[in-house]
Amino acid sequence: MSWMPPVLTVLVWALVGVSAVNWTLRLSEPVAQATPAAAPAPVQVRPAAIAKWLSLSEASSAEPVVSERYVLLGVIAQGRQGVALLAVDGQPPKPYLVGSLIHEGLVLKAVGPRHAELAADRRGPVLTRLELPAPPELPAPTGLTVVSKTGVVKN
Repeated sequence: MSWMPPVLTVLVWALVGVSAVNWTLRLSEPVAQATPAAAPAPVQVRPAAIAKWLSLSEASSAEPVVSERYVLLGVIAQGRQGVALLAVDGQPPKPYLVGSLIHEGLVLKAVGPRHAELAADRRGPVLTRLELPAPPELPAPTGLTVVSKTGVVKN
């Protein structure tokens, strides 16, 4: 077994050499230019999914408010953007993005938490404001004790 130490020494130095060559090649590669961070992708709005979601909400099950030919069934509002679920002339409801043409000469100008505003164009004055009805007040469940901040106890 006198031959084993020299063989192991050669193997260890061979591994050190391979490692050195590997690191030399890696470090000599040109540095890839960092790409600038891409702007966040715009939000993709799927009108069919929004219409389905709005049609299942409590607000749409309440009686809609009718202003002439337009019925507001639901609203999703976020800042200056949003979607309104509208039925026009008794047709099935469709989702409309803010700025979308609803009918000839009428666009959805803006939406709020419980309303939609219609105008002749995005910069024109509001012609019609559609409001959702107030949600029905639900009775409190029986058998519960509610303590308010003032310490009043209600059953």
